[in-house]
Amino acid sequence: MPRALPLTFLSFALLGGAYLAESLSLSRGTVEQPGAGLFPVLVGIFILSLSIPGLAASLKAGEDRDLHQGVFPRGKDLRRVVTIALSVLLFTVLLQPLGYGICSAFLMGAVFRLLGMRSWGKAAAAAILTALVSYFFFISLEIPLPRGSLFS
Repeated sequence: MPRALPLTFLSFALLGGAYLAESLSLSRGTVEQPGAGLFPVLVGIFILSLSIPGLAASLKAGEDRDLHQGVFPRGKDLRRVVTIALSVLLFTVLLQPLGYGICSAFLMGAVFRLLGMRSWGKAAAAAILTALVSYFFFISLEIPLPRGSLFS
């Protein structure tokens, strides 16, 4: 199985570093009362802990570029990747005006459909259930979520 290009690991290391740096400005709270920044800090550390060793190993191995042909998705798979990325971007843009509940339900619906769930009804039900469960999870941790400026 071909290993990922060093550029891939470098990209994830930069992304993880930027994510971690930005999340450090949020309140992490305590173990008993986690703040809004605890989860993002843990995600940033996780991304870095996976990408930096991978980057070091791929640079050390001096890999042959011929091994990497066909690693990047093409055709239908590329459209899927781009559509999910655009869905996440749209989620980010619409989060403040529409709120967490609506945005997360639509994002999960798009992801479920793009990843192969054929029934619109099942995708909608799973998306709403996922949004509700994640909403109540964050509320139980007393982490405020955007309600949406249109509904305030």
